[in-house]
Amino acid sequence: MLTTFILLLAAQAVTPAPATSGVMPATISEPDVVHMTPRDIKTFNMSVPNSHPYHIRCRRQVDIGSLVAGTTTCKTNQQWTRAENIGNQDARDLGDKLASKFTESN
Repeated sequence: MLTTFILLLAAQAVTPAPATSGVMPATISEPDVVHMTPRDIKTFNMSVPNSHPYHIRCRRQVDIGSLVAGTTTCKTNQQWTRAENIGNQDARDLGDKLASKFTESN
């Protein structure tokens, strides 16, 4: 029993502690971007690289006719990619639907 305890302590002493800077945690859950403050977003983004699916990007869209009024939308890279894919697929579907109307009438 004592030797097991000593071996356990020795193993912990030899095992290096995980580095905190520049190393991503092993498991990162998808953040709830809607309820995060800009400070929370900045802190979270410091823990993941820009190319990570959960890295948060914010885009500001200024209202037409105004230099001040606008909305800021923040989403993860994965959510932006999903939204772009849906928009592209909708545009392709609309194009195919319109093209089929013109080819059927001939």
